[in-house]
Amino acid sequence: LLPLLQLVGGAPLGQGLYPMPASVLQALSSRGTLVLEAALRSALLALERALAEQQRQRGACGLCAPCLFPPCANLTRHCPRSCGHRGGPQANATAPRGRIMGGSVAPRGAWPWLVSVRLHGELMCGGVLVGHSWVLTAAHCFAGNRNEMAWTVMVGDHELGKPEAGERAVPVRRILLHPKFNPKTFHADLALLELGVPLASSPTVSPVCLPSSPAEPSPGTACYIAGWGSLYEEGPAADMVMEARVPLLSQETCRGALGRDMLTNTMFCAGFLSGGIDSCQGDSGGPLACQDPSSHRFILYGITSWGDGCGERGKPGVYTRVAAFADWLSLQMDPAPGSREPSCFDLLALAQLPPEQQPPERARLCAFYAGSCRAPQGRAACARLSEETCRARTRRCELHSYAQTLVDLLRQAGDFIRNHPTAEGPRRPPTRQGAGWPPPFAGLFGAVGPRLQDWVEALRDMVGGSPPAPTPDGGHLPGEIACPGLNESVVRVGAVRELYAWVLRVPEPDLAMTFQEILVDLGSKNAKGLYRAQVRATVGGRPTAFAGLVGLESDSLARSMPGLVALALEALKT
Repeated sequence: LLPLLQLVGGAPLGQGLYPMPASVLQALSSRGTLVLEAALRSALLALERALAEQQRQRGACGLCAPCLFPPCANLTRHCPRSCGHRGGPQANATAPRGRIMGGSVAPRGAWPWLVSVRLHGELMCGGVLVGHSWVLTAAHCFAGNRNEMAWTVMVGDHELGKPEAGERAVPVRRILLHPKFNPKTFHADLALLELGVPLASSPTVSPVCLPSSPAEPSPGTACYIAGWGSLYEEGPAADMVMEARVPLLSQETCRGALGRDMLTNTMFCAGFLSGGIDSCQGDSGGPLACQDPSSHRFILYGITSWGDGCGERGKPGVYTRVAAFADWLSLQMDPAPGSREPSCFDLLALAQLPPEQQPPERARLCAFYAGSCRAPQGRAACARLSEETCRARTRRCELHSYAQTLVDLLRQAGDFIRNHPTAEGPRRPPTRQGAGWPPPFAGLFGAVGPRLQDWVEALRDMVGGSPPAPTPDGGHLPGEIACPGLNESVVRVGAVRELYAWVLRVPEPDLAMTFQEILVDLGSKNAKGLYRAQVRATVGGRPTAFAGLVGLESDSLARSMPGLVALALEALKT
């Protein structure tokens, strides 16, 4: 820059105010706008960090994470609360991975969304926790039995047959098979299990994320499978959770390996065509999850469905494409009130309520059956028919419940007998029986009455009583004591918003600093070579005026520019 004293014509000091030239105003405006944009970037980064910490703390407390960016505001899928975070040690992505069938044992809690789906207490399939009350699994697992009272879901499980801290058996409220499931072709091989009680998040129990869009990882992406399936084809199940890292395959590759007629658009393949690493029997219903590179969360893209053998060369595993059924999943997990027939779990739970609460709750549940009434029947006749249908449904549920209880207690009694060969069974009044040894099983129980309930009571006495019914987890939101980190993060977000409010509230079109006029008092030069000046500018769309110091030579002008920009920012803050 030329010395500004030349620009003002060498006028004598103290004789008036002189305007700075347009070139200087333009240079200041350009620099000030850059500083204002940098201030906004800094504010947004600080706010993003604070919101991310709040989201993490909300997840730790089992609450739904807030929507940080616009795309998620348009999603209608079920809120998964905090999802997709692994609880155990992270897998080494560079190390060679073993296979589920005889390969790597997963660290405890490494896959907190993996559950075991059990029929009469025996492992049948894997499953995936996709919400605090929902498990997604394969529909073909229920080919032989769809009675929800026969099934349980074991969460927090790692080693089969070994009770562990955090492990819990959860009753199944409802089994929902996809209506288009074809047991011959395995099309739409999906089933949702609604749990009898909601689950609280913990290091070993938390849901995986569901896909938020139809887009999927590209072929070659490495994803993870896990389960307790067979260690080799037709072999025994694994004792502990096994895991493997497998690449996704293109549809062309998969159809070439398995046949074009075998694979529909709702299926995909993963694994190595060289064989050796694969899911196997017992892994059905388990997850294929991929880690999102930006959020580092695991997203469920596949449910283990079928395969031609286990780990055979040229025969990759086949998985149901979860994203293809997003609408069905959302509809089932967020049904309209009264749109679903009450389950046996719901009807039998009425007996556990206080007497005064039972009639209104029964009326609410039985209202579903009023929808089948025809208009000419009249309101009174319709109400009677609805009540009769509901009572008949309740009686069937009670019968199924007794039968299931009998099966469970027989199994427990069998275990008890094997572990206690000298057991004498429950003591009962002596009966008039002939001499000689009775059959072993009859001798254990003596004379049991003819009713089903008599056998239930006898078996319950034998095994020391049935386990208490599960109670729902506390439904209240964690407070300050339970979630101190959440409360601190909320305060932090508020503090960041307040600290940067001066720039966050600036509309995007106004994000600029424009210096309109600087009037310099030529008679006010100080020891540093700076002059007093009156400044008029528009900052962030707001007109402002303030006093400052400015230099008139190249050196002093350059030194004074940051001070003028800082004063303009301060004016915006106030």
